[in-house]
Amino acid sequence: MPNVGDPAPDFSLVANDGQTYSLSQFRGKNHVVLVFYPGDDTPTCTAQLCDYRDGWEDFRQLDAVILGVSTNDLTAHKKFAEKYSFPFPLLEDPGNQLCKAYGVLMLGGLLPVANRAVFIIDKQGIIRYRHVEMLPIFKRSRTELLAALRQIAA
Repeated sequence: MPNVGDPAPDFSLVANDGQTYSLSQFRGKNHVVLVFYPGDDTPTCTAQLCDYRDGWEDFRQLDAVILGVSTNDLTAHKKFAEKYSFPFPLLEDPGNQLCKAYGVLMLGGLLPVANRAVFIIDKQGIIRYRHVEMLPIFKRSRTELLAALRQIAA
């Protein structure tokens, strides 16, 4: 798992909106809030992503973009994003390569899922904040993430 201060592993993945997103496309322009979550349209994940949706303008004012990642496919991402009007993309991670690169893939149960985790990557591609939940029922609030972004931007 990459640590704070490490270069963030790059990626190029398709999202629910049909576009391909790569970490490198934001270099020099935006901070990236990379949000790993266990599953689309589940209670805690929905509450977490709706909290970020409701603070979308605050994130944008800090030159930040949010990218959501789970082990769900594009069909599930599209339904989830449309149902809750998420203004940020949900990336499909075929083969769970991004989850593996960030060390957040959990292999318990019937199917592998992403552990709930947030990485904030600065405009130079360096990880400046990392939080991986010990229990998937907990989540980072937008207030905490916005405070971390303000500190990074200072």
